[in-house]
Amino acid sequence: MEEIIKIMQNQGVGAVIVILFVWDWLTNKKDIKTTLEQNEKCLQEISNSTKNTAKSLELLQESMKDQRDLLLNHDRKSDEIKDILERRKKNARL
Repeated sequence: MEEIIKIMQNQGVGAVIVILFVWDWLTNKKDIKTTLEQNEKCLQEISNSTKNTAKSLELLQESMKDQRDLLLNHDRKSDEIKDILERRKKNARL
């Protein structure tokens, strides 16, 4: 503390500000590096999540297409059965 007071008396406030800036930069350098590493991990997880979401949407789309095909096939068969029943009903009247 005495050294800071001496520097302040001899060099002025500017030198103290520079010293404090350098000290703060050195102290926070490790924290900044850690934060950057954590951000990189988060970005990787987001990337993985996006890939999983894309795959899920692709599977959902395939499932919807399969369901659509099944329903269309069912409708076609129902129409065929309806036509057969109507023809038999018509023939039974004759």
